[in-house]
Amino acid sequence: MASPALIAPTHPAFSGFIFKIQANMDPKHRDRIAFVRVVSGKFERDMVVTHVQSGRKVRLSSSHKLFGNERETVNEAFPGDIIGLVGHDGFGIGDTLTTDPAICYDEIPRFTPEVFEYFHNPNTAKFKQFRQGLDQLLLEGVAQAFHLKDTASRVPLLAAVGPLQFEVLQYRLETEYNAETRRESAPFQAVRWLPKGIPPEDLDTLSLPTGARIAHDGDQNAVLLFPTEWSLNYFAQNNPKVELSPLAPKK
Repeated sequence: MASPALIAPTHPAFSGFIFKIQANMDPKHRDRIAFVRVVSGKFERDMVVTHVQSGRKVRLSSSHKLFGNERETVNEAFPGDIIGLVGHDGFGIGDTLTTDPAICYDEIPRFTPEVFEYFHNPNTAKFKQFRQGLDQLLLEGVAQAFHLKDTASRVPLLAAVGPLQFEVLQYRLETEYNAETRRESAPFQAVRWLPKGIPPEDLDTLSLPTGARIAHDGDQNAVLLFPTEWSLNYFAQNNPKVELSPLAPKK
């Protein structure tokens, strides 16, 4: 692995990182905008760059500068500028865009979730709006989603730093997507990530405290969910060889 290095604004290659994603900025089109901070080189509309996290080549044709509800097409931008890119569903917060695939910026860290809930859709006629809205808002980073191992339920477990995030999520689902929601508290108080790429057979050998569950996050990283801090500490003391992290592994 290459040693970390600073990328100067004068570096000839274009590079930037996505620091924010905003869904539903135009309710008529349900669009999604990824905001990019240009770090080096020169941005030009229609240029082809590498999305480092996926390795894909993408053309940046729909680039804008936003001020309130006004949008202005951006044809070029320089280090320090912020541009909004429309129509790229594969982009995530912290991702790197560059003409030099050797450049990859450190991911933006996220706080460890401390509250957990299920969001249900009580109106099946609005399920499409509910599912679309939830997917888009989760990509913004409003909350994180986990899928419990060995469960038939398709309802994801949502996790956030504080309950206010759930209130914002519920409000936006109902006002922006016209999707009614019912919230249900989940019996967990702590989450810890297991090492990236841990084999499924190793998961089956873990001896968990009562009420603890195995799950996976949106990037298919394995996590352990604990009903109390005591059960987390108990597991850690009895399994010193199992590496637990309060943050997800880097992509």
